[in-house]
Amino acid sequence: MDHVGFMWSNQADTAGRGAEEIAVSAALGALDMLRSGVTAAIDHYPEQNCAAEDVGPLARAYAGIGMRAAIALRVFDRAYDDIDPARVDGVELSIDRDLGDNPLAPLPIDEIAAVCEEAADAWHGHGGLVSIMPGPSNPIRCSDEMLVRCHGIAAARDLGIHTHLLETRIQRTLARERYGRTMVAQLDALGILDRRWSLAHTVWVDGDDIDLLARRKAVVVHNPHSNSKIGAGIAPVARMLAKGVPVALGTDGASTNDTLSIHEAMSLALLLPRIAGVPRADWPGAAAAFDMATRGGAAAFVSGPRLGAIEAGAAADLVLYDLDAPSLAPLNDPLQQLVFAERGRAVRGVLVAGKIVYRDGSFASADAEAAIRAAKGMRESQTARNRALHRFAEALEAAQERAAG
Repeated sequence: MDHVGFMWSNQADTAGRGAEEIAVSAALGALDMLRSGVTAAIDHYPEQNCAAEDVGPLARAYAGIGMRAAIALRVFDRAYDDIDPARVDGVELSIDRDLGDNPLAPLPIDEIAAVCEEAADAWHGHGGLVSIMPGPSNPIRCSDEMLVRCHGIAAARDLGIHTHLLETRIQRTLARERYGRTMVAQLDALGILDRRWSLAHTVWVDGDDIDLLARRKAVVVHNPHSNSKIGAGIAPVARMLAKGVPVALGTDGASTNDTLSIHEAMSLALLLPRIAGVPRADWPGAAAAFDMATRGGAAAFVSGPRLGAIEAGAAADLVLYDLDAPSLAPLNDPLQQLVFAERGRAVRGVLVAGKIVYRDGSFASADAEAAIRAAKGMRESQTARNRALHRFAEALEAAQERAAG
């Protein structure tokens, strides 16, 4: 399934969720990350435009589990032209004709801005673990005014901004058609490209884009698994690191990546440049991958306690490994083994803000078992609620398969 097919399948799975579904989904993701040694994550949420009532269930879920999270409120005021089936060769599906009720219908800018401001005022700092960010879905799905408003909200409150940038080739094409320049250059022309931005994917960038990102210190969030799985491309991470672009490492969502293991992401992030033909002298090494997963990720959070390092004054977010585990015994080269051998199975303890949240296979929060029980009964109701979306996504996938021969 490519990016277009995945996005519509994901709408079918997520549109119209209630508070309990939101909380359970977040809790399951947090549990999966904690047990493999992830203490903090940016959650670009929801899959549709964010409403005020969507924020509380998510913030409470993360705080209840005890995981640090930056909730990037997904917003957009333009159409998702990049996943319009009408643009896919050999596919004769229309959103208006064959779906009708589009969950990705844009909202007015003032309504979007009000949600971001209210959520930041109400939930930023919740439980000492939750931060809020404006989260433009993708700059190509936002007007210039919307992007400037998001940056203004973030700057006024010292927040980060998160977006999906240039994940696919069509997004690059649309930006050039619309602006006569790259999307990175357009953000810079608006005067808003700076350290506040964390830019997921950033696959389809050129050399000038990379130079701009380095100068402005915007953080690229590399997601090697999801980009590979849906065939989006390989981000030029080796060139970014060589130019001094801050790079964080992500796993994207479980819906596209399946695994939330940062260890697997570290390994694949180093293997892809070698497969892509990057000269051996320019291959990033284990230290670079570890830095992307720790200090790089911390840079994407912007505000709040100091993260990503074990040092005086930093938050006590710590992961404890069993050095007798097969992947780490004997400990010949810690970085090489953590990146290439370990997959999270040696994690024995996780502390967030100095509190033990995971230890020897058990979670400290009572919410953990409840979330797992609740999740088992939700699939049927989700499918029933979004039958039209499921039919549309299935028809799209079938049409793409026929077109591909």
